[in-house]
Amino acid sequence: MIKNRKDYLYYLKEDQRALGAYTKHPILADNIMILLTDPCWKFQRLMRKLEYWTNCKSRPIYKPYIWLLKKKYQTLSIQLGFSIPLNVFEEGLCIGHFGSIVVSRHAKVGKYCTIHSCVNIGGSPNKKAPTIGNHCFIGPGAKIFNDIQIKDYVKIGANSVVNKGFNESYITIAGVPARIVNKHK
Repeated sequence: MIKNRKDYLYYLKEDQRALGAYTKHPILADNIMILLTDPCWKFQRLMRKLEYWTNCKSRPIYKPYIWLLKKKYQTLSIQLGFSIPLNVFEEGLCIGHFGSIVVSRHAKVGKYCTIHSCVNIGGSPNKKAPTIGNHCFIGPGAKIFNDIQIKDYVKIGANSVVNKGFNESYITIAGVPARIVNKHK
């Protein structure tokens, strides 16, 4: 969670690095187009900015600006098909491309997670949702729900339905319902 300006800048840098667009001299880089035109990067930048202002600037004088940022965030979310609440993803988020992505506000997703389109990370009626570890890959169309835990370095295959937890790291899970299909290092 972003708690100060230093965290905000760190999250931006790590998100940029996860997208493959981080360089010390962005004007001279080949991947400058990602920073200029990619709608997912625009969304992530706005999400991190709103997280920073919401978490760190609680004085009443900032309320109109936070309201404006929320409206902008809501509009961009609708345009891209995202329903991603604030403070769910740690640093290093990589959204492959825009499309339907729905995430429960009670979910927690670790560092350096890659998420693709048509993913649904949903909770149960008692406000419990999945906790996903660091360095996870969530393939297109994956559905993850219930109060479950997924450890670090887990790859979730395309169109998988994950409704039970996996307490092993370095595995690939796939299928309906999901099961371990591969162990890797």
